Amino acid sequence: MEYNKNLIYQLAIYLGTPSFYNLLGDLLKDESKSEKVVIVRAERDKWIILDAKGFAPEKLAYDSLEELLIKLEDVNMHKFPFNTYVLFDGQFEDKAILRILMMLFEKEAELYEKYRLETIIDRLSYQLAGLENLIKYLSKQIKEEDFVEAILGSLSEMFFSTVAVYSPEKQLIKKVGKLTVPDELELFEGMNLEKGDGYYTFNFTEEQKLYYDVFNIKCLLPYLKHGELKYIYVISRDTPFEKEETEILETIKRITQFFFEENAI
Repeated sequence: MEYNKNLIYQLAIYLGTPSFYNLLGDLLKDESKSEKVVIVRAERDKWIILDAKGFAPEKLAYDSLEELLIKLEDVNMHKFPFNTYVLFDGQFEDKAILRILMMLFEKEAELYEKYRLETIIDRLSYQLAGLENLIKYLSKQIKEEDFVEAILGSLSEMFFSTVAVYSPEKQLIKKVGKLTVPDELELFEGMNLEKGDGYYTFNFTEEQKLYYDVFNIKCLLPYLKHGELKYIYVISRDTPFEKEETEILETIKRITQFFFEENAI
């Protein structure tokens, strides 16, 4: 058991690093006397392989847990905090190890949230600084085409993304960024862009996701003038929007929509 105590100590040291899962896989295989051990985590509709011992996964992300279980055949499963599952074909005689693992995964979840918030704070600070500069520019009367360009460039820079602007007829006017966007934007029944409603990836239907995910489209932002739809901005990027970013984006949309009504000539 000294070896395992030492390994648990190493796990605590490497918590939050890729080495953590490799060491954990060794510990689980040894403690459960398993031939096969797989550590998997549910993340955004995917099941991500964190480590595998005695099993060579065909891919690193599965669409469902059932798909992975079929490949493994006859395995037991333990669920841990942080949406983490351990699949193995042995048995744990020492239940204390499971309690220790529960605590480790709880701590990992805390670390992840801490790092996530630090990253978000840095990003939001940058976005707020960008918003301040944008407001200064838009707070005076400017040509409508200059307004369109300013929003296009600012959104791309602030959200590290490709941004495209479309006409009310859904034809591409211009884009900034490297990701591919459609020349003609498809809108779906029930999308009330004419009312000024924005649409974000988290409220896309499954049908909409199938189309928009091809282009990494995360949101659609309509701009109206005197109640008439004038432009549709589309933000595309290969990373998801955090909830806090969406709130900032909605604030930017409200402020810039006001200036568009008041100052674009």
